[in-house]
Amino acid sequence: MTPKLEEVKAQYPGAATFRFDEGGELTNMLLALVRAGKKRATCTHMALLEAGAEAPQVGRRDIALNVDGSPALVIETLELRHTTFAEMTEEMALLEGEDESLESWRENHERYFRRLGVFAPDMPLIWERFEVVEDFGDGDADDVG
Repeated sequence: MTPKLEEVKAQYPGAATFRFDEGGELTNMLLALVRAGKKRATCTHMALLEAGAEAPQVGRRDIALNVDGSPALVIETLELRHTTFAEMTEEMALLEGEDESLESWRENHERYFRRLGVFAPDMPLIWERFEVVEDFGDGDADDVG
C-alpha cells in the first residue's frame, strides 16, 4: 500500500515534491524507467525554477509523485551540472534513460521544451544525477521492458 504524502514528508523533512513531466502517460513511463534502473538523471529548464519550482540540491532527498499525486519514490540528488541545451553531452543525455543517442535526446527534448514554450538552443538547464532511496511500489506506472 502506498503511504500518504504527509507520512513521507514527515519521514523526509525538507524534501521537495515533483513529477517527472506534468503528469499522464509520460510521467508513468519515466517512473518506470527509474524503477528499471535505466533513468538516473533528469534536466530542468531554469525558467521553471525561476517560476517557482523547487531547485534540486546535492544531498537532498526529494519525493517523486505518481500522476495522482501520491508518492512514487524518493530520490537523492548526487550531482548537479549547469549547462545549456546545445552543450548537453551524450553521457549526460544517456543517463536520463529515455533515448539511445544524443541526437534522439535532442529531438525529443526540443519537442518537449517547445511544448512548454521555452525552447532555445542556448536555454539554461540544470542536469541532475540521482539515485533511488525508497520506492513505494508501482503506483500507476507501467512496466518498462
